[in-house]
Amino acid sequence: MEERVPYSAYRWLILTCACMSLISYTIDMIVYAPIFGEVAKDLNVHMASVINLAMAFAIAVAVSTVIGGILVDKYGLTVVLVAGLLCASVPASLMPWIGHNYTAVFVSRLIQGLVAMAVAAIGPILALWFPQKEQGLAGGLMMCCLSLGPAIGVVASPAVLEAVGTWQRTVAILSIPGWLALAMVLLFTRRRPSVEVVEAITGSMRAPGAEAMTYGKIFSMPMTWIGTAVLFVNCWGLYGLYNLIPSYLAAPTPIGVGVGPVMAGKLSLALIAVGIPAFIVGGIFFDKVARGNHKPAITVGFIVTGLFTYFLLSSTVYNNMLLLVACLMIAGWGMSFMAPSLSAFIAMNYPPRFVGTMMGWWFGFGTFGGALGTYLAGLATARAGNFYWALTPISLASLLGLFLGLMLKAGRSSSPDGQPLYGDRG
Repeated sequence: MEERVPYSAYRWLILTCACMSLISYTIDMIVYAPIFGEVAKDLNVHMASVINLAMAFAIAVAVSTVIGGILVDKYGLTVVLVAGLLCASVPASLMPWIGHNYTAVFVSRLIQGLVAMAVAAIGPILALWFPQKEQGLAGGLMMCCLSLGPAIGVVASPAVLEAVGTWQRTVAILSIPGWLALAMVLLFTRRRPSVEVVEAITGSMRAPGAEAMTYGKIFSMPMTWIGTAVLFVNCWGLYGLYNLIPSYLAAPTPIGVGVGPVMAGKLSLALIAVGIPAFIVGGIFFDKVARGNHKPAITVGFIVTGLFTYFLLSSTVYNNMLLLVACLMIAGWGMSFMAPSLSAFIAMNYPPRFVGTMMGWWFGFGTFGGALGTYLAGLATARAGNFYWALTPISLASLLGLFLGLMLKAGRSSSPDGQPLYGDRG
């Protein structure tokens, strides 16, 4: 099918718009983390309350990703990306005026989290704009932006704070990428995918019983629920590391490592920036090495993140700068490395009209894992007076993710001949 159907070079411009949207989304996500202490001091609240701002954002991310999946299937990329970017950029731009009350900031973070509608767009872009032989790479490029944005934000946030003096102005200034992404989306994403491509994909997936596929049947498939559980654990680790590590490194001993916010931002860059090549390498690995098999990347990802997150709690590691940076990088590699395999699995194993919804469902419901993990980490930090029971659950969750990943298999039709309804890649 890929040899007969021409895929427009315009797909790379669509990819660029999606990447810019994802970068701005993750800058908004991470901007508070390196300066939690300053926010807590200014708002006169406990550190646990400030960590709950990350939890609020994660909850909104989870809900909006699910909703975004439904909306992108129905209304297309432009509507979903514009709506999400406005939700993120408007409250951030207003923060110098509304950011002096904890409740107002909390509500703003809930609204900003709706930007994650953009994540649901990954599935339709892969399925409708890219041939299968490029889906791992394209997914890796988009998902690497989920690390590129935090890498920018974790360095820029304390630097901008130092320059402008208040965290409210810092948040407003770092909303600029969101406005740039919004302009790009309005200019370039209104073009529809090729009719020939859509018809060819639909035809290649057509099998006895395919026309009768419904949401009920999609949600009755074991792969839908197992895959969602894998994403739940993945997001627990990813959001936990991104939101907790900067605070863990910056917090004074014995609560944390005690390196201060500026150095914590620089060290956290090692954790976050490694996701940029990890996503891309993970996509190439899926296409060229695993050849469409999702399990190897999931297995490697959970093992390395689980082990090296736990190592970060060792005094031997955090008292040795070289070991600390190495463990941060390896811990950050795992969750990112497996993500392109998961996104490509969704694009390959659901009919086109369900891909956006399923991408939103998997990553949206999975993000509740990030919200839950962040919330429990805040409680644990407040009660224990340190980050041990905030980070250790990430390692424990990785063991569960490893088991679930091995169980994940492509769905099969209920047709009389027992043939796969769509491409069974493992």
